[in-house]
Amino acid sequence: MSKQRKYFVFILIFFVLYCFFLSWSFLFQNVDDAYISYRYGKNLMEGKGLVYNQGEYVEGYTNFLWTIITAPFTQVKTVDVSIFSSSLGLLLSMVNILLVALISRKFNGKLSGYLKYLILLPPLFLALDNSIAFWAIGGMEFPMYTLFILGIVYNYFNINEHRKHLYYLITFIMFCTLTRPEGNMIIVITLAHMFLFRKHINNFWKVFFMITAAYALFCAAYYGFKYLFYGQLIPNTFYAKGVTDFGMNLVLGTKYLAMCIGTRIYIFIFILFIPFKKAFGDLKLSYLLGFVLIYIIYLIVVGGDWMIANRLFVPIVPMLYILSTIGFLNVIYKISQYLNNEKKALKIANTTSAILAVLLFVLTLSLLEYKQLIIKDNNARYELQWSMFGKWLKMNVDPNTVIAVGPAGKIPYYSELYTIDMWGLNNDYIAKTNSKRLQAGHKKFDIDYVLSLNPEFIIGYAGFTDADIAPRYEKFNAPEDEYKCDDVVFRLKPQFLIK
Repeated sequence: MSKQRKYFVFILIFFVLYCFFLSWSFLFQNVDDAYISYRYGKNLMEGKGLVYNQGEYVEGYTNFLWTIITAPFTQVKTVDVSIFSSSLGLLLSMVNILLVALISRKFNGKLSGYLKYLILLPPLFLALDNSIAFWAIGGMEFPMYTLFILGIVYNYFNINEHRKHLYYLITFIMFCTLTRPEGNMIIVITLAHMFLFRKHINNFWKVFFMITAAYALFCAAYYGFKYLFYGQLIPNTFYAKGVTDFGMNLVLGTKYLAMCIGTRIYIFIFILFIPFKKAFGDLKLSYLLGFVLIYIIYLIVVGGDWMIANRLFVPIVPMLYILSTIGFLNVIYKISQYLNNEKKALKIANTTSAILAVLLFVLTLSLLEYKQLIIKDNNARYELQWSMFGKWLKMNVDPNTVIAVGPAGKIPYYSELYTIDMWGLNNDYIAKTNSKRLQAGHKKFDIDYVLSLNPEFIIGYAGFTDADIAPRYEKFNAPEDEYKCDDVVFRLKPQFLIK
């Protein structure tokens, strides 16, 4: 076995162990948001349609393909769907690590003497990054979405090599859009870049037309289905998260970006050392730079994310590590020329790489998902008890009971009850009200509207306090310790229950 293969075996083994440690720390469960998709999938498999509540046609998910893929596993009674989704996410993340190495090899040129760093450093950084590992087992679509993005990059870079890469490129673009709405932005970025670099692409007009025509037909089918089924093209989440609140979003998005980049600034700073004059004339390097720049602007414009866990930032992290490595190697190349001693330059490269790797592992582990979600916020305990309380509801209340929730994933999934999503992701009325506070993803709520629907249970705070709850409600919890909810629960007083 070659040294490079041994290296990859080592980092993949490390990555699996790292993910297992995070999964164990999170009590081997998925994050609450993942269960929103699982609920849609469960209802689909049970013949109720791709809906959150039977009979209500609201698109409250943003990951159609992931929802469809995980749907059959909601019907397996002996194994929770979270085990499947975590396992698949881990496998896809391992493929992503290898794919990053293949993409990195495309940036050889004058850095041919440092090729081993190009192949090895970006995958190593991915394996050490807490956000990559956490979302590998988080149960959401991000490992798959990242795979499709990397598939687009790899096949675009190889588009002149063989016709199959054109077909793969088209397929990955479609899969990207099926997985996340941002796929529509990615095809625009790719087509615009292709047009600017049309002289570098064989049979450009034929290739350009094939991609455009195939994507247009795909959109007609996909968005035609969405319009016929949901009555609108834009997901309800677009309105619920207040994507059009540009003033708020610039503040929130800038803060989110600073948090995402800040813990990795010692690596990302090397991007500044890329020779930009030459870069913008190079098809591959200009595509990566343009892609991440536009994606970052998009994250700012939409206001980032409410969860301080880098999840919306994760899909472009692999490309940022590739760009950082290219900048880093340009610095080493300049040092080599200055010292006129390549051996000394390589020693500097080895030492610096080791320091960067250690810093990345220590700081992301101590500041990001593991520290914030698992240690500081104790989300694992909260989310476990949401699951348990949902199961208690399933066993102890009438199946026609109506509940209102802040945490809209696990409790509705396990209880299988009609649910009012108080943050509006799965409620078209709340989603289209005005934003009421400066918090990404949780700007909209309406306790008066919720109370008017008279739910038997109100679980979790959603923009209100105890004083806003009507006198007909009292605080409640499951009588058995095993099923107690760690979140606040209000229940209608017995005299107000409809017999």
